[in-house]
Amino acid sequence: MSDTWWHYWGCQRPPFSRDLPVERLFPAPSWQEARARIRHVLEDRGFLVLTGESGVGKTTALRAVLHPLNPAQYQLCYLPVAETWTPRHLYRAVAHALAVPVSPRTDDTERAVRHTLWTLATQHGRLPVLVLDESHLLSPHVLQSLRLLLNFAMDTTAPLALMCVGHTELRRKLALRPLEAIRQRVTVAYHLAPLTVAETADYLRHHLQAVGVERPVFTEAALAAAHAWSQGIPRRINHWARASLMAAWSQQHQIVDEAMVAIAEAELQWAGTV
Repeated sequence: MSDTWWHYWGCQRPPFSRDLPVERLFPAPSWQEARARIRHVLEDRGFLVLTGESGVGKTTALRAVLHPLNPAQYQLCYLPVAETWTPRHLYRAVAHALAVPVSPRTDDTERAVRHTLWTLATQHGRLPVLVLDESHLLSPHVLQSLRLLLNFAMDTTAPLALMCVGHTELRRKLALRPLEAIRQRVTVAYHLAPLTVAETADYLRHHLQAVGVERPVFTEAALAAAHAWSQGIPRRINHWARASLMAAWSQQHQIVDEAMVAIAEAELQWAGTV
């Protein structure tokens, strides 16, 4: 038996990993559309709301666009938010990301952050790109406070690109009447959908080819089972694929069929993998 399950399949490195280079990512139509919208927000200095289920590929789409950005032209600030955040927490986090001294007074910190954003964009030629990940965790009060980041002099271009990324709940929060003012400032709102049955099969083939496997590995029935179990969520597809390949390796099968899928799915179910 081969020392490692992925060598058994002829893989040059572990397949279905999170560190696949950006240029080798699967070109799903929904991801391509998401990337196009992210680029538009960068060019327009706009406000993006990107939503989707956990594991659907929101971070992957962002990484594909933001990773290659020239740091001489863009100041990337990626902030994973917390449910306990208040406006004070938000602006302190932004201040730290921008290397702005934090004041005991929240108003002073807000002014310093706004001044730094404006200076970076207008005097240093570096567009601040603020990404708030897990934004669905933010309370309506904190979401409302984002207006201060977007309210600059009238008839001027905003000195930053703001991107709120989160689950579908974020859309529901922004639809609340008290948040109408901040919702009106959204320039692009895109919901990233799961992969279709056909896209799931293509995704599996693509990721195997990316690590050097050209031959068919999954039967058609196994490919259909992949979508049924994962519901087209790439993170779940990755879990399913690795478990199925390991199950077939342990049984010395040369292909992943329904029997191997049943073993893998039973293990995933026992482990509570979602």
